[in-house]
Amino acid sequence: MKEGSGILLKENFINSLSVGGELAWFIVDNNGGSTGYSWKCVADNSGIYKLVKRIVLHPSVLAVGVPGSVVWQFEAIKPGEGQVLFQLYPPGGIKPVKSIRITIEVKS
Repeated sequence: MKEGSGILLKENFINSLSVGGELAWFIVDNNGGSTGYSWKCVADNSGIYKLVKRIVLHPSVLAVGVPGSVVWQFEAIKPGEGQVLFQLYPPGGIKPVKSIRITIEVKS
């Protein structure tokens, strides 16, 4: 893998990664700062990937309702198939208002 490259994870597809440290990113819009909604990442127990980091990017403008982004970075660990679930929760909510399921396939 070239430095500075990686895989952008997409919903409704099987996202293929290679063992050996290939990195993948999932990015969603986020209005958490102005609305209180928050995204959570729920990893499965497949062990084929690991969550490396989560980054929250805030907009540079001071206008209410302008979204930032949340970025999760994953690393391919071992061959197999798994899923990761992203859920959007309202302030104080116990049930998500939106769910996105990503399928990841790691090849040797």
